[in-house]
Amino acid sequence: MSTTADLAALLPLPVAIPLAGATLAPLVARIDRRAPLVVGLLGLLGAAGVLVGIAPRVFGGEVISHYMGGWVPVGGRAIGIAFAADPFGLAYALGAAGIGAVLLVATVSELGDLGPREIGGYACLFQLLVAALIGTALTADLFNLFVWFEVAALASYGLTGFFLERPIALEAAFKVLVLTTLASFAIFVGATLLYANHGALNFAQLHAAVAGHPHTADMVALALLICGFATKAGLVPFHGWLADAHTAAPGPVSALFSGLMVSLGVVAIARIALQIYGPVGGRPVLGLLMAMGVVSALAGAVLALAQNDLKRLLAYDTVSQMGVLVVGFATAVPAGVAGATYHLIDHALYKSLLFLAAGSVLHATGHEKLSELGGLARRRPVPAIAFMAGVAAIAGIPPLNGYPSLGLIHEGLTGSGRHAVNLAMLAAQVITVAALGRAAYLAFFRRRDAPYEELQPQRPGMIVAFVALGAACLAAGVFPNWILDQVAAPAAASLLHGQVYANGVLTGHVVLPHLAVSFDYFRPGELLTVAATALAGVLLAAGYLRIAEPRPIRLLRALHTGSVNDYAAFAAAGILCAVVVLTV
Repeated sequence: MSTTADLAALLPLPVAIPLAGATLAPLVARIDRRAPLVVGLLGLLGAAGVLVGIAPRVFGGEVISHYMGGWVPVGGRAIGIAFAADPFGLAYALGAAGIGAVLLVATVSELGDLGPREIGGYACLFQLLVAALIGTALTADLFNLFVWFEVAALASYGLTGFFLERPIALEAAFKVLVLTTLASFAIFVGATLLYANHGALNFAQLHAAVAGHPHTADMVALALLICGFATKAGLVPFHGWLADAHTAAPGPVSALFSGLMVSLGVVAIARIALQIYGPVGGRPVLGLLMAMGVVSALAGAVLALAQNDLKRLLAYDTVSQMGVLVVGFATAVPAGVAGATYHLIDHALYKSLLFLAAGSVLHATGHEKLSELGGLARRRPVPAIAFMAGVAAIAGIPPLNGYPSLGLIHEGLTGSGRHAVNLAMLAAQVITVAALGRAAYLAFFRRRDAPYEELQPQRPGMIVAFVALGAACLAAGVFPNWILDQVAAPAAASLLHGQVYANGVLTGHVVLPHLAVSFDYFRPGELLTVAATALAGVLLAAGYLRIAEPRPIRLLRALHTGSVNDYAAFAAAGILCAVVVLTV
């Protein structure tokens, strides 16, 4: 049986293996055109295999850590850079590796006709991004977290602008560059402030320095860190880049961006706010996060409802879902945090499914506007079924996976007395159902009299990805209490017991307190809530199809000018507001 030290020594491998694959991909492309994708798939499966080997101990409630080069802490002070596996980070890392492998299989179908050089470059960037996501999940060092943020950013620039012959791709990549650079600067300055004040970057040392008694400079650093990572998460008002990037990128890349990459920001925010800072003595940190989450959930859902471009609609829905996640973590109660962790996994599954279906539609028809689509349920039943499964999951309809995770977030809100916020979340859910229901009707079920000029065949790799993601959505919805016991509740324990997590980072091993969270699948109130929001969403979608665009929605859309200057100004204003809220 492996010892704790043996398992901890494996922690760098899930990052190192995809990085090695990224290095090899352009080289093996000279041998065979499909070789880079094979190397990439092996790399991601290898990373997932190592994480699965660590999982039983970590999801059993343990936190294990490894210091690079053997530079272990001395007297409670860390010199080296630490990787630490806790249930929260491991859940995200496993999702990144596993879903990344599925998306790479889909890539074989959608982009398999590209030349060797292009396939090699794509496989390199894809693995580089997944390695950065896994590194984000496992690092226990603030500057190292910044480094993985930058690695993910560099890979995202290349993947967004992958088809440079399309003007929209180059423009979108430039917007990502500008907004992410602004976010990087905020994160770097925030980390610098903490290091200047406390001489530490290790999460455990920072927890000891700031938890419960932060100084004004610490709160300024917190505001900068939150805003920097909120940009990656696409939270309002830092979301300007997101819709363009998701629209311009290839289908599997959009799925990777929306399902996994934007969650990097939420993972970082949850760690910093809950594990490092913890309770901060009356400072409105959780209130700020709650407000950002509510605004993002509502604004993203409304903007999704107003879109004519299918991928753009899904991108704005991602803004809304990131808001829901942040609200769940900001409850800082077991049910809400466990539900948010559950929803983090769910979002990666069903949003990847939705974006793959949208990419399949675009690949088959050459059309991406809802006004140009229709009748695809009969002509392309597999993407239609996949898209409807994703819509049902995101609507929280049992037995799919959105039902338990959303129910737990609602329970966390009502249990902590935040009834107004819960009503706002229900309103966002209704609008989300309306937006996606409208898209499903227009793309798949509306009659289209004119035949499509040419429908590309449905390729096996895409069908495999649909089946894998759809089955995962169903399994995660059918066995909620198993997922809660094995994954979500231990993850919530690691976030809500920051001192225990910090001890694990410094000592190399610790056992988390048990956190009991359960979900009553047949609770009448939750079932009625789901039925009411689904029915209200369908009615709203039907009504929206028959009316002119309301003036408030038109004004909200007008704010999104497409100008990178405006989006940078929104982000700068958001940073200023966050600093004021947390320091005044």
